[in-house]
Amino acid sequence: MTKLLLLLLIVVVIVGIVLILRNRSGKKQAPAARVDPLADYPEVYDPYKIGVGDIITYAGIDHVVRGTITLDEEGYIWHEHLLDGSTGQRWLTVENDEGNLDMTLWMRREGTGLEPGGDVILDDVVHRQIERGTAAFTAEGTTGTAPQGIVDYADYATADKTGLLSFERWARTQSWEVSTGRAVTRGELTVIHSGPPQ
Repeated sequence: MTKLLLLLLIVVVIVGIVLILRNRSGKKQAPAARVDPLADYPEVYDPYKIGVGDIITYAGIDHVVRGTITLDEEGYIWHEHLLDGSTGQRWLTVENDEGNLDMTLWMRREGTGLEPGGDVILDDVVHRQIERGTAAFTAEGTTGTAPQGIVDYADYATADKTGLLSFERWARTQSWEVSTGRAVTRGELTVIHSGPPQ
């Protein structure tokens, strides 16, 4: 009889514990506080880590990075990012030139009929060649290029270096793409990286 009472007491205690735990878990809990999704992002972006999916604000207009091309000319590496916003598409070049950050925004110019060679006149302004070469490239996202290949390029500038002109040919059988550009400073852009900072 004592064993039966002891067994019954143990069952009652176990049932009581189960009911208490069930009542506690059944209580409505306050919803978790909302957190700032950008709290872990640094205030200052890293221009060398811009990539596909990032949001870049320039002149008050948001652009998404649709694609990135990484170019390599004998170990000298730079990046071109295709930005897409409400005012159209433009390209952002980011490069480290002997320890200095150089960023340039480019707009494609259609129908110019221009090719590199000697001085080039566009919009009644003379541009002189400052650099010309060939680089290997790889692309990710949407770029309008092959996933990899070779690009020929030629860069031009006005005498005061404020007007920039670029020629690119993504295959030797293609015609030259012409773009006009202007240098931008790090402070002119706001960047939200699409993934957590590395």
